[in-house]
Amino acid sequence: MDTQAQSRRDFLKRFSAAGAIGISASTVLAACGGGESAEPAAEAPAAAAPAEGCMDTTGLTEQEIAMRDSLQYVDVTPDPEKNCLNCSLYLAAAEGAACGGCNLLKGPIAPNGYCISWAPAQT
Repeated sequence: MDTQAQSRRDFLKRFSAAGAIGISASTVLAACGGGESAEPAAEAPAAAAPAEGCMDTTGLTEQEIAMRDSLQYVDVTPDPEKNCLNCSLYLAAAEGAACGGCNLLKGPIAPNGYCISWAPAQT
């Protein structure tokens, strides 16, 4: 009986230690991953957008480019009824700028663009 109680205690100690290590490791990895470089990089393409076009991904991270690819973003919509300009996720272009933004995708977004996450704007 004493051996069973001892092994149960050992199990609980090891289990709680493993959980604490797992939580600590994920916290450290999240802190090291940062994301600090992602914010400034997202602003750079918007400034270069009129010269480069709305498909310019300069300054975007690999993950941000992969997101654009996975959502099949194009700068000219295949369906005239569905474009970024009438999408609820679209962020209007600044005055004088050719490209706007998106709440879902980073980088420049063409008003006449499209992706598979298109959602009708609420009127």
